[in-house]
Amino acid sequence: MQDRAVLRRMVQLYAWPHRWSFLAGAVCLLATNWLTVTIPIQLGRGVDALTDGGDVGSIAVTIALMGLAVVVVRTLSRVLFFNPGRDMEYRLRGDLFEHLLRLQPRFYAGHRTGDIVSRASNDITWTRAMIGFGLMQLVNTTVAITMTGWKMVSISPRLTLWTIVPIGVSLAVIQLFLKRLFDLQKQSQEELGEISDHVLGSFQGIATVQGFGAEEAFSDRLHERNHAWLVTTMRLSVIRSLAFPLLGLAGGLAVFALLYVGGPMAVVGPLSVGDLAAFATLIAALLPPLRSLGWMLSVLQRGKAALDRIFELLDEPIDRPEGDNPVLQDGGSPPSIAVRSLNFAYPDEPERTVLTDVNLDVPASSVLGIFGRTGSGKSTLLHVLARLYDPPCGTVMVDESDITSLERGRWRSRLAVAPQRPFLFSETIAENIALGAPFDIGAVEQAASDAALDADLHVFSDGLETVVGQRGIMLSGGQRQRVALARALMRRSDLVLLDDVLSAVDHRTEAQLVASLRDTGSDRDAPPTVVIVSNRISALRHADNIVVLDEGRVVDQGTHSELTSRDGVYRDVWEVQRT
Repeated sequence: MQDRAVLRRMVQLYAWPHRWSFLAGAVCLLATNWLTVTIPIQLGRGVDALTDGGDVGSIAVTIALMGLAVVVVRTLSRVLFFNPGRDMEYRLRGDLFEHLLRLQPRFYAGHRTGDIVSRASNDITWTRAMIGFGLMQLVNTTVAITMTGWKMVSISPRLTLWTIVPIGVSLAVIQLFLKRLFDLQKQSQEELGEISDHVLGSFQGIATVQGFGAEEAFSDRLHERNHAWLVTTMRLSVIRSLAFPLLGLAGGLAVFALLYVGGPMAVVGPLSVGDLAAFATLIAALLPPLRSLGWMLSVLQRGKAALDRIFELLDEPIDRPEGDNPVLQDGGSPPSIAVRSLNFAYPDEPERTVLTDVNLDVPASSVLGIFGRTGSGKSTLLHVLARLYDPPCGTVMVDESDITSLERGRWRSRLAVAPQRPFLFSETIAENIALGAPFDIGAVEQAASDAALDADLHVFSDGLETVVGQRGIMLSGGQRQRVALARALMRRSDLVLLDDVLSAVDHRTEAQLVASLRDTGSDRDAPPTVVIVSNRISALRHADNIVVLDEGRVVDQGTHSELTSRDGVYRDVWEVQRT
């Protein structure tokens, strides 16, 4: 039932718009097979004409024209089946990619990236093969068996029965292997996803792998995964090598039956020599679709397994705590934020509370600094404000509206976020700064200047057009952070969230960047609201208010001068950092 539901859904969403193309392709296959089974009849008449003195020339011309027609309609059938398959592959890739972009970080925390990539690439390719080649072969084989069988019966029902028995037995045996074939095929695709995940992770962390001399360990892990996939693949090959050659053997037995039973019939008289020649040609025409039946069944099984895995991703629910009637706040003005009794734990570790009873206020256009030791919950608080993870209802208010009631897309359009570990794409610096925003080279240059990237751009021969390499490997840590900051500053957003992006810059550059944040709103009615997380107190000293976190709790807050005037972790760290 589940397989039927998946196939029905695939037909309704993707195949149905191409129904006329598939129908025309089926008509072409019908014509192809009609010509294919008619040519042996004409051939039989030609054989009889040789002995009876008939018009062999006209029969030969007819056979030649029919052969040419077979080439034309066979080609058309492939175009009419394969092109929709390509279009469905294109649409399915787009739909899956768009859906994956809408899924939240909690989904990706529980799924391997390589497996997702495998489903979005290999599995969709097998789906296209199932729809294009598999469906065409299914129609072609059905029509070929029906038409060829009908022609064979019209020549001799008795001879048809003798020749069809071995073919029917072989198909029954193959049916016994199909369930096991499907299970192994799905297992093979899952193991291939594990291989993709391991290879992808290894290349992404290649500097760490090489730095710790762990190449051999990673090669061993790949060997283990490859071996598991090889074992599964060999089991699939064994099943195919045992089951599908039965069709060829059945064809040979059918020819033997034809000669053993049909030969005497041709001698005695019920059949002519031409009938026997036509019957042999019909068996020869029947064998290719029967031989391809094994490959077709394999494609259909693999395609069904791929569809299961693809729709499993497409059915992943998108978190929408705002419901169907979200609050639509207008952008263009800095928000005020109030956090009340916030308790938060990540979905994959619900038993470990990261933030406990957090209370704080961020007035509009103010600068809030967040300080704390590693693991105190600073980044988690920013994740909550950015709604990468949703907080409990009623704990975070934005302009007196619950943040979980806001339309997520519109809320994020008001944000500029620079994460602690910025991700740079293997594109130019300019493209990484723009990142989907309307590309304006003037705005990109201004954002780069505000982020203190000017001096670094002069070092690169291509300036803003410098390609940064995979994950920004061509840049230093400080340069990557400043590119991420420029990306945030370019958007002139209502709320700017900076997660320790100043840790890898010198104090002079740090002072310049803090000043840029203050001036971000110079071309607006009011500057944005800014939240800065930093382990360097010098980056927070000019904030309007500073919150000190320790083990997920707010243990102190105030201005820089207030916090340094009283005992606490903030003053202790300040005393160390300023020396």
